[in-house]
Amino acid sequence: MKKDLAIIIGLFLLIVALLIFGKGFTTASLIGPGNNQNQRTAQKNKVSLNAKSLSINATVVTAPGERKKGLSKRDLLPLTEGMLFVFEKSGLWGFWMKDMKFAIDIIWIDGNKNIVDIAKNVPPEPDDKDRELTVYKPKVEAMYVLEINAGLSDFNNLEIGDAVNFTL
Repeated sequence: MKKDLAIIIGLFLLIVALLIFGKGFTTASLIGPGNNQNQRTAQKNKVSLNAKSLSINATVVTAPGERKKGLSKRDLLPLTEGMLFVFEKSGLWGFWMKDMKFAIDIIWIDGNKNIVDIAKNVPPEPDDKDRELTVYKPKVEAMYVLEINAGLSDFNNLEIGDAVNFTL
């Protein structure tokens, strides 16, 4: 009887851990083992970022069309994932919440890989005309912008000036 209860509790804890910490499906995992070239290409578009206790696997976005689309139309973002926008030069890069379905934190990072601004708990906006959408911009220029689930910057005590470790 105690053994059965221990098994049930163990399975329950495993399911909870997978729901909380699971990474979901990645492009590479959906390709399957038969196509190694595509799998390597998909993995090149990912980068691991760390800042204080935050650890994120981010999809790297560099093309203008990809940057415009961002996380729009997705139903959710796994807790340990994000999107890193990479620009050719530093600027006051603005972001909107067009076609977003969930709130995010937007973190601007300079060329030295330090956080220069954070927009916290940015809510999704209804499908309005583009010119009516709120555009979130940093106070100073940034070269990278990281989008993560709302609340993670507060949960990990991220602040302006914190170093972000990643290698492209």
